[in-house]
Amino acid sequence: MNHHYASLGVRTQKTTRWLWSVALLTTLTSGCVFVVPVPTAYHPPGSRRNLTEDTASRFASRTATVDDVVLALGEPDEANADALWLTYRWERVNMHLVWGWVIPAADASIGQDWERTYSHAHSINFVFDECGVLQNLRTTNVDVRITESSK
Repeated sequence: MNHHYASLGVRTQKTTRWLWSVALLTTLTSGCVFVVPVPTAYHPPGSRRNLTEDTASRFASRTATVDDVVLALGEPDEANADALWLTYRWERVNMHLVWGWVIPAADASIGQDWERTYSHAHSINFVFDECGVLQNLRTTNVDVRITESSK
């Protein structure tokens, strides 16, 4: 009979440890894990605000001049000494992705969140002839920039 009680005690201890593990895991995971995509459409600080993907359609080849482009768009970001080509750049933020975790407590909570920002850098390159008449223009989506922050 003693053997039966000893075996029962070992099983009870294992069961108790298992229940405490499950209780601790349940407590730790009773918080909230969240992922929130936030679509946006804005220019970040320092980016040109007068340019969009449709800006290139405002200028026709063989009719627009260097003066027309500079008066409409302002000083270029890059240019050669003869003003035979001008480059304008801007950036557009497309989405913020916020994720993190929180464990609520009685009067306070603990947790952490992260944010990732996705943006596209664009450019328009104008090419002029020696008389300053627009010959060609090219728009590019230069790259996708990803910035991360942790709070």
